[in-house]
Amino acid sequence: MSIAVSVLVRPSRTHRLLLAAATLGQCALAVAMAPWTALVPVASPALALFPALAAGILAVAAVRRPKPHHIDISGIGELRVTVQQGLRVAPVARLLPGSVVWSPLMVLRWQAPGAPPRTLLVWRDAVDPPAWRALAVALAAIGRRTKSDTNLH
Repeated sequence: MSIAVSVLVRPSRTHRLLLAAATLGQCALAVAMAPWTALVPVASPALALFPALAAGILAVAAVRRPKPHHIDISGIGELRVTVQQGLRVAPVARLLPGSVVWSPLMVLRWQAPGAPPRTLLVWRDAVDPPAWRALAVALAAIGRRTKSDTNLH
């Protein structure tokens, strides 16, 4: 049985909205903490800066435009993940334990030879519906073939 799949993973609107919501939550926490830190003798007013710093980091992540990824799975189960198409042939990567397929999200942990492990979040709105199903089936097949403790069921 061939499990060949080629999928373009676009930036996800869901992911960006969740980052924006987390930014607003951290801003609200910083504003709510500011008056209370002056009243509590143990706390310092500078403690309200931590949620503000987190809000700034989340805001940068929400505004930054992520690059599209291209996932290729050959008929024999070789996984290749390319960030910038057309530059060179991507090396065959290995699917790592901890990769998960849920209905709204896939968390792919992979590693190319000689490179550190990487994680790719694939949201359902970032992939076409037929490609989502094909990718989920192909990743489950790779997970079963490698007999790793991935959660790709």
